[in-house]
Amino acid sequence: MNIQINTLFNRPVSLMVCCAFLLTACGGGGDDDGGAPSTPAPVTTTTPPTTTPAPDPAPDPTSLDDLIVDADNKLQSAYTLQIDVDKGNTNRGYFSLCDDYQANGTGYKVNFNSCLFRGPLTDGKLAKQVKVANHASQLIAVIWFYDGQAPQFVEWRYLQDADSQVLTMN
Repeated sequence: MNIQINTLFNRPVSLMVCCAFLLTACGGGGDDDGGAPSTPAPVTTTTPPTTTPAPDPAPDPTSLDDLIVDADNKLQSAYTLQIDVDKGNTNRGYFSLCDDYQANGTGYKVNFNSCLFRGPLTDGKLAKQVKVANHASQLIAVIWFYDGQAPQFVEWRYLQDADSQVLTMN
């Protein structure tokens, strides 16, 4: 009985040893062109393009201490516009100062709901000071006459270097 167990035990072990030798003896395969020495393939290296990283954006201010104010900024949210109209006649008219308008061919298309000031001319004259928000740097002045004349338009722009802002219509 010992011989039978020993034989059964030896057969699978010897079978495994034989299979292991066969697998290692086969080698790695591949093409073999008759033993000619093979030349290694040339090695090419590419260097990645160098890029300059973008600078980190400045963080949004989270407190008043983080704000940087230009030295020329007067820290005012509005400016005073002096309106001087003198038509030199006694024609009745009505003045409008608006900030929403578009040039339209030879005239203007004005949104009269956007007017900052409206008022009548007295003897063809008007003198008034109006507070205007800083974002309104371009305005249109319109004079409507009651006698049927065509309205008169004047475009006005904020002058950065001026000591005072004046709109004149003569």
